[in-house]
Amino acid sequence: MKSSVIIKGNKYGFQIVLNPTLPFEELLHEVAEKFKESTGFFDFNRPIAVSFEGRDLTQGEQNLLVDTIVDNSGLNIHYIIDGAKAVETQFAQLLSEAEEEKAQEEAAEEISDIIDFPENRIGKNGQFYRGTLRSGQKIEVDGSIVILGDINPGAQIIAGGNVVVLGCLKGTVYAGYPDDKGAFVASLMMEPMQIQIGSCIARSPDQKGKSKKTLKKKNQKQLEAKLAFVENDNIFIETITRSLISEISIS
Repeated sequence: MKSSVIIKGNKYGFQIVLNPTLPFEELLHEVAEKFKESTGFFDFNRPIAVSFEGRDLTQGEQNLLVDTIVDNSGLNIHYIIDGAKAVETQFAQLLSEAEEEKAQEEAAEEISDIIDFPENRIGKNGQFYRGTLRSGQKIEVDGSIVILGDINPGAQIIAGGNVVVLGCLKGTVYAGYPDDKGAFVASLMMEPMQIQIGSCIARSPDQKGKSKKTLKKKNQKQLEAKLAFVENDNIFIETITRSLISEISIS
């Protein structure tokens, strides 16, 4: 190799080719110098991925290389791609997942800031569940529940109070069991097979048969926090805003 460290950039990150025989301490020094020289070409406002090629590295050595790059460049490295055949599509896919996770975290914080759970629901009777509910799984609680995970198709939640899903809701939810129409269902991604609030039922458009009540839902974007609530005996699903929370009654 003409150079001990070669940086190959793409719009998602860097493939870094390393000398296979240079002692590791010297290699770290070369990496530091290389990235110091190149700081003027970097975009520091977006996450990136890196892959290391040319020599076998332990996990500890990879971590030291990443720390060295960050310390000498200020780059925001989110992922290390294993393997010498990393391609640009891998960089794009991983960073897309990172951006989705970040959006979920921000939406979760938004829900926490906006929704003020009544003490008699969440403080005394509420429960938390961490994990994804898969097809065939079912949770029943007397009060409200917060799910820190996804509700997959075929999974079911039955709650005497409100249901908040900090993830994707694709299963079946019954809030306000058996007859509390003042309950609500909130989720970061609202794609339910069926929602029931009190005696009002709404099913997704692709479900067979007619629902007992009409589902009125605006077009929704992924990772946009939504709230399902009852008004005039119909279930509405709307984007969560402070004004929406102030307009509905949460008992």
